[in-house]
Amino acid sequence: MKRTYKFHDLNTGRIADAAEAVDASMALTYLATATAAAMLATITATGLYMALYAALPGITGSGEIVGGTGYTGTRMPVTWGTVTAGVVQSNDIQTFPMLVTEASGILGWGLWSAATGGTFLTGGATSGLSGSIPSGSNVTFTNALTLTVAG
Repeated sequence: MKRTYKFHDLNTGRIADAAEAVDASMALTYLATATAAAMLATITATGLYMALYAALPGITGSGEIVGGTGYTGTRMPVTWGTVTAGVVQSNDIQTFPMLVTEASGILGWGLWSAATGGTFLTGGATSGLSGSIPSGSNVTFTNALTLTVAG
């Protein structure tokens, strides 16, 4: 079976081919924690923007409740504290005034690189926002978002 993915490094590709030939799996190495923490600090230093989802955003960020249609304005800005031991937390509150009823609730959130457009970075499930959320409600995130270097 020929693999359908490519590796930037030719030798890594050869190792993957050899592992596949003997029906084995291959583990890729991780970044050093200090390097990953530095990258996290760089990403959060430029500011990120939070979006809402009626379902989980998956890996692409599709299905966002559109700002100006589902809620007032654009994605809400998030400011961050300092990365400590591979963890950084937001240090502000995001409030989304809802323009329409979200019958299925707000089951997901996502972080983007820009208030509109931009690049989807990550997302996840919300808690306590299931069920219908009526038009005119404010959805406020008062707990910190936490990003963690994992490995």
